Amino acid sequence: MEEEEFLNNDDQQKQIRYSIERYEEMIRNKDAYFFDVDAFVNIVDYYIEKNDPVKALQVIEYAQDQHPDSVEFLLREAQLLAMVERFDDALYILSKAEKITPLDPDLYMIRGSIYSQLQQFENAIESFNQAIPLAEELDMLYLNLAYVYESWGDYNKAIDYLKLSLENNPENEIALYEIAFCFEFTERFEDSIDFYNKFIDIQPYSFPAWYNLGNVYNRQNRFDDALDAYDYCLAIKDDFSSAYFNKGNTLANLNRYKDAIDCYKKTFEFEAPDALTYYNIGECYEQLEDPQRARDYYKKATKLDPNLAEAWLGIGITLQNEERWFEATHYIKKAIELDDKNAEFWFAMGDAEYHLDNYVAAEAHYKKVIDLEPDNQDIWLEYSHLLMADSRADEALELIKKGMIFLPESADLIYRLACYYYSIGNIQESYSTLATALDKNVQLCHTVFEYSPAMENDRHILEIIDLYKNRI
Repeated sequence: MEEEEFLNNDDQQKQIRYSIERYEEMIRNKDAYFFDVDAFVNIVDYYIEKNDPVKALQVIEYAQDQHPDSVEFLLREAQLLAMVERFDDALYILSKAEKITPLDPDLYMIRGSIYSQLQQFENAIESFNQAIPLAEELDMLYLNLAYVYESWGDYNKAIDYLKLSLENNPENEIALYEIAFCFEFTERFEDSIDFYNKFIDIQPYSFPAWYNLGNVYNRQNRFDDALDAYDYCLAIKDDFSSAYFNKGNTLANLNRYKDAIDCYKKTFEFEAPDALTYYNIGECYEQLEDPQRARDYYKKATKLDPNLAEAWLGIGITLQNEERWFEATHYIKKAIELDDKNAEFWFAMGDAEYHLDNYVAAEAHYKKVIDLEPDNQDIWLEYSHLLMADSRADEALELIKKGMIFLPESADLIYRLACYYYSIGNIQESYSTLATALDKNVQLCHTVFEYSPAMENDRHILEIIDLYKNRI
């Protein structure tokens, strides 16, 4: 039976190919050949698939000459006119079709799609609703209504219609992915989890449902639950590349970098490698303190996508980790050229220049970080440290105070200010500032000794710290 169906399908494809060739021969010869309705429909579909609506409209013209009573071609003509944005003409054609066949659901669905494109959402909804009692494939109709509500900005209503779509056809994968998007866009994460769990109770072998559930769990940092969901998904569909990729992300979030690498590499069995996957593998090797392998994968990422700025930065960071500061600047500059609004890139360049003793250049880069990301605590610490290293203690003090305006709750900045006061000999101010820092977070008291070991030899500082520790 299967062989017979295959042969029938093969014969059908040959017949379609013959119709297309015969039609094109007619056009070349400027002749007039007869085609039945099905042949014309297949020729129109061929040009639509080739994204050539103009030629498809030309076919419609010939078809209507030979089959003037066929409503099929009026509906196709309206669709094609909409494709070339001749919306008024398309709506006029539909009004003609409605007089002939007012009970054709396709008529109202095409009209609804046109109104949606015109952002006449109320008219679109009315048209789609007119199709509901007439249509057989209600899942696609409800899906179209969901799209209208999304375009209108009512994502909660879109979710309602997507649920209806899935009730009518639980295997509609488009609706499953679309409802995932709407839940995420509206940040209804718990509702999303509840929906997918109930859906899976009824459709336990729906791999897209397990996959989307894993994505929501991942988003909620419920990584163990996410892993379970991805494993169920892959048990059902073991060649699902995206599930391996997202499972890799989850394993990386759990610091299981070797397992994550295995998952990322598994995707290569089912689809061509892509730059982001190479980049993620590079990040895992970097976390495993294997800079050479990390760099190899970052380079592979840049070869596939030269515009992936993060990969260029990754190369630079691996070189910095090996204290190859000058080499690192080449790659970090490339990252900045691709994305000059990324504070992390400027920060990395500042660090490289600092270690190369290029304080002027480093300072310029640090200032850029502050412009882009003034609430980044580390930049105030690093930039002020540079000023101290450059014997500009007063400026370092003022910089830390400025940082505290943006980060008034940062105990780290206050501890550092205490260190700076101590280093310039303003001991009483250092004691007072240290007490303020301890009041904020006594657990960070060790940072003063890490930055300023001399303070550990001051008995009064040790007494102040013990006093606050004993309050805990």
